[in-house]
Amino acid sequence: DAQVRLNAVIAATRQRMTSLAPDIAMLLGDGDDVISHTVQRVLAMLGAPEPAFAIVDDPKAPSKTRDSALRSLRMMHTPQVVDGMIKRLTATKGIEARKGLLSALCRLHFTDGEWAGNSWGTRPDYRGPYYQPEAWSETDKIAAGLKAALASAPPEEAAFLVGELNRNRIQFNEALPRILALAKSDAKVIPDLVEQLSAADTIPGEAVPLLVRALQMPDASPKMLSQAIIALSTTDSAEGCAASLAAFPILKHANGALKDFDNARNVFMGAPKLENHHQLLEAEAAKQLGKPVGIWADAALISLSTRKTGAPEPRELSAKALEAGWQTPLRRVQILAAAGEVKSSAYADRIVAALDDPDKAVAAQAKVVAGRMRLEKKTKDAGPLVGTMQVKDVVAQVVKTRGDPALGEQLFTRQTCVACHTTSQEQPQKGPYLGNIAQTYKRPDLAENILDPNKTIAQGFATNVFTLKDGTVNMGFVVREGADKVTVRNVAAQESTYDVKDIAKRDTLPTSIMPPGLVNNLTVREFASLLDYLESLALKK
Repeated sequence: DAQVRLNAVIAATRQRMTSLAPDIAMLLGDGDDVISHTVQRVLAMLGAPEPAFAIVDDPKAPSKTRDSALRSLRMMHTPQVVDGMIKRLTATKGIEARKGLLSALCRLHFTDGEWAGNSWGTRPDYRGPYYQPEAWSETDKIAAGLKAALASAPPEEAAFLVGELNRNRIQFNEALPRILALAKSDAKVIPDLVEQLSAADTIPGEAVPLLVRALQMPDASPKMLSQAIIALSTTDSAEGCAASLAAFPILKHANGALKDFDNARNVFMGAPKLENHHQLLEAEAAKQLGKPVGIWADAALISLSTRKTGAPEPRELSAKALEAGWQTPLRRVQILAAAGEVKSSAYADRIVAALDDPDKAVAAQAKVVAGRMRLEKKTKDAGPLVGTMQVKDVVAQVVKTRGDPALGEQLFTRQTCVACHTTSQEQPQKGPYLGNIAQTYKRPDLAENILDPNKTIAQGFATNVFTLKDGTVNMGFVVREGADKVTVRNVAAQESTYDVKDIAKRDTLPTSIMPPGLVNNLTVREFASLLDYLESLALKK
């Protein structure tokens, strides 16, 4: 009986009966996963590696039991276990058996540091396997063993090991050149290279052609396409930018690729390096007129032209190129399609106006985009504007006024709410998630918080100002916070990651990053419609 076996294991643990460890280890391969997992933890708590090593050394041990034994061993941070692992790695020849040992050694490389009490926020670093990876007495020995294994490993094992190093956040200078060399001679290794580079701070120049090649592979997975675009977004490579434009239509229509597509699009369109490619984007938009690449080039120009940060010249030149293109019907069709791809709220009024364009193709494209973005022609709405009224009067009227949720959805885009908020868990998260906001705030409170963003600041979305030791200053809210790194997102939806050691000063402002007055140009009924839309989202849950 499973419960009887589990009770016996728990009893042995409570009494610290290490003498029973060999008997307990026999249950590592138990058919009940709960028992198997419990035994792994128990052996680690008892500090009993011998029974687990006995299973690892048994050539007749089932693979599941051996894997379970290795899982237990990788929780035992002792010199005895490390020496045993390295000894067995040296003596083991079969690649599958070596993979388990390599994986366990990678997990043992770091241990979880003692929490200092000041680095766990509402947006903690969730990557794992340790919240605060720290070196311990055997780290150097493990590193030497892993480096030796990497240097002599055949391509398949080297690719696996690089993946494990990346998963465990182990950075070896030797790892990237090795995987680069392998990828140059073996295309099967390219996905492993792309995965590592997508998380790298800097991309070596020699890696760019391989990333471009990854985007052009006919059997490329959506995940690899997304990761390659993300990696290339950090480079100055014109070839990489052009290849990314060509890859977007493929990624968009791949099965099950919505999240990968959204991640790649958001990173590419928000990348600071994109402004270095504005001339290429202008050329591609004109040369590939009416083709998918031309649409994505215009989408990038729209993103550049509507930025609130970065160099002014690329922003202004991108806007001029779009304005010049708008004068011809064929280019208007393409720009409208591009605005739909990035759901540009800045183009909402122009999209609506194009519904009446004298050119039938332009009007038809505007209708498609307006439908996708839930935009309609504005109708004259009676009543004073919200901005001309006292907050208390607006709240009093909007509570008893019912509008139209469909109109509210249009206003959510038109008033640029989409720039900082998402309403679906499937979308890459930006600022506070609003899909269930009406479950948190009643209508009067929700209205007042929109009118006065500084009244209540959502937990985890306080405005932080980071001053680095080199004088750089960035303002935004913390997206992810770990013991050694902090990731910050600004109002332009651009993310920056800083090493904690490089931060000279960190201040929290008493005001919200959301500016006041966003609904000042709405009537009470329109504002009520926006609230109706937000409330309708909560009802769908």
